[in-house]
Amino acid sequence: MKKYLVTGHRGFIGSKLYDVLPTDETIGIDLKDGHDLIDQLPSESAEVVFHMAALPSVEYSVRNPSYTLKHNVLGTSRVLEWAKKQGVKRVVFSSSAAVYGNGLGPSSPYGLHKLMAEKECKLYSELYGLDTVCLRYFNVYSEDQPYGGAYSTVISAWMEMIRQDKPLRIDGDGEQTRDYIHVDDIISANIFCANYAGPFGGETYDVATGVNTSINRIKSFISSELETETKWHRVPERTGDVKHSTARTIDLKKLGWSSKVKITDGLKKCF
Repeated sequence: MKKYLVTGHRGFIGSKLYDVLPTDETIGIDLKDGHDLIDQLPSESAEVVFHMAALPSVEYSVRNPSYTLKHNVLGTSRVLEWAKKQGVKRVVFSSSAAVYGNGLGPSSPYGLHKLMAEKECKLYSELYGLDTVCLRYFNVYSEDQPYGGAYSTVISAWMEMIRQDKPLRIDGDGEQTRDYIHVDDIISANIFCANYAGPFGGETYDVATGVNTSINRIKSFISSELETETKWHRVPERTGDVKHSTARTIDLKKLGWSSKVKITDGLKKCF
């Protein structure tokens, strides 16, 4: 029996987790390798499953709701069923702050599908005794975050625009805030939950810093850090854009985990 299974181990977050786990104790499965977890889960079992595989784009889910549901809901259901049959000790599920939408619940198929998967994780804990925990990631960023990918943030977009010597776009007044969390903290939270001694029983936790940062604050930081003058381009606010998002970080802190990378330190790595 292997110790870990990482689904989506070639994705932005999954690849970073996979790289820090012991090679000889870890299995990876990813659609990018042609392995669909819906019907190609490994024959070898594992003690802990990090279920990160997903089609994580909100925009893509709006255009392709049923296809996204297949991978994000049915895919999770298959992983849970496999884990139950294989005697897995714990499933750590990668969820998203998209389940909150504008504060009243999901506002996209992606957010709805993550919420549906969370509920099935909870059900498996209560009905079958499979210990599960759901981690709701907020705005994940890093200095090597791909621009234009499913996890792309304004930080990755601005890094790319600086590389291309293009104006940096600001939507609306720039006062919208997000809880930006460095990918290193995301990996840390996953490992913490995998090793936690007590049962989770399908509980959900926000994974964030607890600090909201406005677009204008990041703009000021970039302007002060770069030696060359940066050009800015303001456009109208995007329809349906969430103005402010707030995370509840106290629950994970009570268990013993909190983020370590401050936004100023993370931005210094990026710019």
